[in-house]
Amino acid sequence: MSAEVKILVEGYTNADEVGETGEERTCPTISLVRDGDLAMVVDPGVLEDQRILIDALSEHGLGVEDINVVCITHSHIDHFRNIGMFPNAKALEYFGVWDKNTVRDWSERFSPNIQIVVTPGHNDTDITLLVATEDGIVAICGDVFWKENYPQNPADDMFASKPEELKKSREMVLNVADWIIPGHGKMYKSKKTAVLPDGEKADAVKRGENGFLVCKKCRRAVKTNEKCLCRPYLCYRCCECGLDCDNCSCSHKRRSH
Repeated sequence: MSAEVKILVEGYTNADEVGETGEERTCPTISLVRDGDLAMVVDPGVLEDQRILIDALSEHGLGVEDINVVCITHSHIDHFRNIGMFPNAKALEYFGVWDKNTVRDWSERFSPNIQIVVTPGHNDTDITLLVATEDGIVAICGDVFWKENYPQNPADDMFASKPEELKKSREMVLNVADWIIPGHGKMYKSKKTAVLPDGEKADAVKRGENGFLVCKKCRRAVKTNEKCLCRPYLCYRCCECGLDCDNCSCSHKRRSH
């Protein structure tokens, strides 16, 4: 069964024109992700009134006490200021999963239909959620993109710590996602720079917990027939199995046949 993604609050920013207006106003796009028993809010950010988010959750039959995970895509305060609204939630961020005063490493396969991918460039703590839904793969990527394809040139992101890394992160997101939820705008259809063959994308959605969407090492989109059988989080190009492995179907195996 696939996951569900809903926009709770559509974000906005005038940071790109604040020099003209003299006053910066910003709000992140706040998302709700549900996968089985998981109820996650992503980037609760800054709001004129927290009631806006409370009312948005109530439209989906939820209260703040029902949220069990809050995800922060990166450590800019406009994306995480309201994290304390959720008394029963663990906090997921770049450095781990926090449960009160304890922290543990997160698993890249966070839930059956959610993969976490590190996507640096805008900030050194950027992560993206790749969520398998009935409508395809939704990438919740924070400020990897502020709005639809904006800024067009990563070098024009005035807050980017590493524009070259941001360019690579954008390419990865565009390669695998059907839909993109940016940091400060509406969800939009991805204009892929590379696509999987017919049927592969649908298969990726159906696979859920049985397969990763992106190779953990090279961050390329992984087709069904490109996975290492022993380490499904790697593609055959990045296989770490030994030459005498009798299970995997990776590059050294392909060269020997």
